[in-house]
Amino acid sequence: FFPPANNNPRGKYVLITGCDTGFGYNLAIELDRCGFNVLAGVYQQSILAEHLSERATVFRLDVTQQQDIDAAFDLVKSRTPSLYALVNN
Repeated sequence: FFPPANNNPRGKYVLITGCDTGFGYNLAIELDRCGFNVLAGVYQQSILAEHLSERATVFRLDVTQQQDIDAAFDLVKSRTPSLYALVNN
């Protein structure tokens, strides 16, 4: 689940859904620590941002709401032309 040591995370963006708790929360912290640009979707207000660097962005994402999906799409487009990875948690 974690990138090999020779994988350069510089400039690579990873979008993770379901970062409120558990796997998504911990993965966002670990990938941020490794140097990836993390886009972390949360359903409710979260303390996740307190554990991440300035490279990371925590934003509201309810995957059952079209307006949240559209906003997430716009966020990704504003940051990068392509995602390195998507973790649909």
